[in-house]
Amino acid sequence: MLTNAVSFFCTSLLLSLLTAIPGASRPSSEAAAVPEHRLRLYHTHTGEHIDIVYRRGDQYLPEAEAQLDRFLRDHRTGEAKHYDPQVFDILSDLAAALGHPDAEIEIICGYRSPWSNEFLRARSSGVAKNSQHLQAHAIDIRIPGVDTLVLRNAALALGRGGVGYYPRSRFVHVDSGPVRAWCYGCSIGPATAG
Repeated sequence: MLTNAVSFFCTSLLLSLLTAIPGASRPSSEAAAVPEHRLRLYHTHTGEHIDIVYRRGDQYLPEAEAQLDRFLRDHRTGEAKHYDPQVFDILSDLAAALGHPDAEIEIICGYRSPWSNEFLRARSSGVAKNSQHLQAHAIDIRIPGVDTLVLRNAALALGRGGVGYYPRSRFVHVDSGPVRAWCYGCSIGPATAG
């Protein structure tokens, strides 16, 4: 019994000393918290919604990536491909830059299979033969309540990847490829040079 009392006393003394030493106490929950990066998406063709934390700190979450890959599948064929997670960062940063960090982003087109890409190319000159959609590096989006020109300008201001503006179809293309910009259906001139 004496041994238990001595052990308890020593443990109590050690804990008291540790809390008295600067920096030896446990970090506060705020300092230990790792920032979470969340996306809220709505797919206009499938009617599906997803609200998901895809990254904690610098760590992408494989289970979340798999769910996003499935969500962003080719809605015509059902095929999915692993997405470049930098595209998710672009979406998250874009919504935050517009002052709508919790906005539900509308997805017009995610991954596009070769069949779907050719199907669309046969119907529109606005579809690239080697589209970034084929690589799962691109997403066409809208944010409800945000004008597409404002959305396009905010995407350009990020200075990351490609930004396509489609004013007639009311969406903006963003991708993680080389930095470039275009406007499909705009008149040529300084206002649309992008």
